[in-house]
Amino acid sequence: MLVWVATLVGVVVIDVTAYLVAASRAQALADSAALAAVVPDIPGASTWTPTAEAERVVRAGDGRLEVCICRRGSEHARVSVSVAVPGLVIPTLGAGRVAAEAEAVLAPPEELAPGPTRERARWVRPPVP
Repeated sequence: MLVWVATLVGVVVIDVTAYLVAASRAQALADSAALAAVVPDIPGASTWTPTAEAERVVRAGDGRLEVCICRRGSEHARVSVSVAVPGLVIPTLGAGRVAAEAEAVLAPPEELAPGPTRERARWVRPPVP
């Protein structure tokens, strides 16, 4: 009986840990995708669309881009990303994917808070070939 309880507790601990790791991965991917989606608004930085940039990052992280509210020239992106949850019990109970949301805004250094970061930051436009 004790072995059975110990095994059950072990499986639950492993599944909960896997869920938390997946949630952390989803948030990291959402943050990265939102930042990638504003990159095309930097002159000369990318020829891809904001959605394509976000999708590229999410696929590289083995996730799925659920929503991308981003438009070239808006300097703003909001994304929702999901990743699969590994495990034995939690996916069986219906939590096969976990989602996270993130938002990014492209702002020039003039809008940064004063301090050492502002003095070092420069809004540099890349040369156009």
